[in-house]
Amino acid sequence: MPTKKHLDTLLELKDNPSQSQRSLAHKLNISLGLTNSILQNLIHRGLIKAQKMTGRKILYLITPKGMVQATNFIYDRVRETQHYYQYAKDLLTAHFTNLYDKGARKAAIYGTGQLAEIAYLSLLDSPLKLHSIITDNPASSSSKKKFLGHEVLTLYVFAQKISETLTPENLIILSTVSQEKDEKGKDETKTQSLKAEIKKYKNLPKTIQIINLESVLKNIKG
Repeated sequence: MPTKKHLDTLLELKDNPSQSQRSLAHKLNISLGLTNSILQNLIHRGLIKAQKMTGRKILYLITPKGMVQATNFIYDRVRETQHYYQYAKDLLTAHFTNLYDKGARKAAIYGTGQLAEIAYLSLLDSPLKLHSIITDNPASSSSKKKFLGHEVLTLYVFAQKISETLTPENLIILSTVSQEKDEKGKDETKTQSLKAEIKKYKNLPKTIQIINLESVLKNIKG
């Protein structure tokens, strides 16, 4: 059974044929020794072939059998992605329903990535209502102005909307940004940065609940 590195190498050769071993090692961010081992394994399987050039240069070409394998792998990856999408959506929908049972009524989504899309669809299937979508990088000129048809708010504008909410204690923030590691290797999510930012706005309740959905999914799956 080929490893992920074997399959990544095969896909790289499919997209960029006639590459040298050194070029492959650089693009896949692995050592020359490991690259050589992977290439020899793929040659043995008949998925690629080595073509000698002038001097000591050797190029590696994907074979028709390797092309079929690569195409099947791409299809499997798409299926896995779709499975994860539905799996995560079902888990978050159940989690949001549980939050509603505990008193939450509205949710703001923090972030505009793939997990934010899943969170949005999950909210539609849960009793929780979408309050707003908050940008995770208000200073960036590339920040999206619209996300899934909704305006993306800066924290400043979000704070103004909070002041108009009669029961802000029933509002939660769903953080969808990726976790980062601190110097000790422990998870230090951008949720902590968000909490620090929130303290700067007097209109935002200091006790507002912020839930990192990446952590939720990891804990449920674990």
